[in-house]
Parts: sequence; structure tokens; C-alpha cells
Amino acid sequence: MRATLQSTGHTPASEVWERYMEPAQWKIWAPQITGVEYGGERLTAETTGRVLGPLGVPIEFRVHSIDERSRTWAWSAWFQNQAIGIDLTHGVVSRPSGTRAWLTVDGPAPLVLPYLPVAKFALHRLCAR
Repeated sequence: MRATLQSTGHTPASEVWERYMEPAQWKIWAPQITGVEYGGERLTAETTGRVLGPLGVPIEFRVHSIDERSRTWAWSAWFQNQAIGIDLTHGVVSRPSGTRAWLTVDGPAPLVLPYLPVAKFALHRLCAR
């Protein structure tokens, strides 16, 4: 299943982009994340890490690509040794009054469908001041 969400806000696109690129900030705007284990301060392509989800459930991830110029990035997240996972692509677009952030999620419907409301809420917080 594939689904795309978007949200807008008054935060400048450069600031929203940095909120994505710095994993330490993820738990601030994404309430489903309780922690991030990552080897650097800023995301780079072809790296891996771990997000701690609800109740501390570890979710492994791999960053596939980052395009600073177009402010897009793609990654995969999974648990249970890659048996169950989703692919995510994010983007940030500058608007005259702030930002539009979007997310496309690909994966099995039983994972994607319950994630969509949580992701929509996180996108809203990402773009909020």
C-alpha cells in the first residue's frame, strides 16, 4: 500500500529540514518516537540507526538517500530482522508563509494504515513553530 500525507505551517523550510536531518530532534516533533540511536548528529545517506518506538520497541532504520538541494530524503524502517517494514520518503517545500512537508509511506496495509494518523500528527508538529 502507498499513501502520501502533507502538512503546512509557518516554520521556515530551512528549519523544518534541519528538524529532519538531526535525529536528536525527532522525538521533539514525532511523539511516537521516544529516542533515537544514531552514530552522528546529522543524517547521511547509506547509514543505519534505531528508533525507539512506543513502549521502547526498537525499530531499525536505514537512510537510503538525501538530497539537500531538493530537501528530500528516503529511508526504510523495520523490526523483527527486516521481516516487517515500511519505506518512507520525505520532502520539505518552501511556501511564502512557511513550509509544506510531505511524506509517502509504502508497505503492507496492516502497518501503513495505523501509522497514517500518527504520521499526520507528527508532520503537523514538524511544521509548527
